[in-house]
Amino acid sequence: MSANELLNVVQAASYLGIRPWTLRHWICDHKIEVIKYGNGVVRIRRSVLDGFIGNCTINARRDDRAGRQTEP
Repeated sequence: MSANELLNVVQAASYLGIRPWTLRHWICDHKIEVIKYGNGVVRIRRSVLDGFIGNCTINARRDDRAGRQTEP
């Protein structure tokens, strides 16, 4: 699968693990960059979806409390 591959809404939603309805809302809210053809056909580059996933990723924080000893 190429990073520049164009996916339709159903394919892109499946790639993200969400429902097409949710993705359509994100498109309307301009959260996802799309390619729109004159007849209303929408395509999304896989690289755009990968970037969106990267922007939504939150790094886990290490819990330092487990290794600390409290002073009386």
